[in-house]
Amino acid sequence: MTILLIQDDPAYLEFLTRILPNHQHTIQQARNGLLGFAQALHAHFDLILLDTQTAGMDGIELVRRLRQENDSTPVLLLSTQNDTATKVRGLNAGADDYVIKSVDASELQARIFALYRRRTGGFSGPRILRVDNLELNIAEKAAYRGNKRIRLTVREFQLLEYLIENAGRVVTKTQILEKAWNMTERHNSNKVEVYINYLRNKVDREFDHKLIHTFIGLGYLLKPDI
Repeated sequence: MTILLIQDDPAYLEFLTRILPNHQHTIQQARNGLLGFAQALHAHFDLILLDTQTAGMDGIELVRRLRQENDSTPVLLLSTQNDTATKVRGLNAGADDYVIKSVDASELQARIFALYRRRTGGFSGPRILRVDNLELNIAEKAAYRGNKRIRLTVREFQLLEYLIENAGRVVTKTQILEKAWNMTERHNSNKVEVYINYLRNKVDREFDHKLIHTFIGLGYLLKPDI
């Protein structure tokens, strides 16, 4: 599991890293909300552990902005505030769980794995999508072409996942905006072209046979060289 810890309390950060062993998890840290927000948007995580009172950007505001960016990564809010109003604000902003920081380590671990199971659909193995030598691990939010790991942003991953799920079929810009990104075409007319180019640079550029193809006036197709 890949976890982003957004926490500016060194003592609690040390506690979190101690109860989340590195042999089971890949952990990245952000010491303030602004850095954490940037990391969350430009990398893929299975879970975000976020303090409500993180410096730089309030934790609840950070969750709200992530959801505005259509980032659906599970978020577990950690807080010293045990009042109902703060809990409701956090959950209404888009957090998946809210835990008081004095929680027992075993309960926190259980809540973390519960969110992970919810995201991956239970205890079954990881969902893998493949076309030719391109592979997408949905649970791990990891992409590979051959033996090379491809680093993708959230939107790039969503776009590539949609293209692979529709491999062999031409998909339109409107379909991509609505189905992959939950957007409308208004104000987003050039976004698909921009991200298709980003994907080509990462997925196809270093390989002789191309997977992403453009059909002018129609849309895009993911398929081995045609």
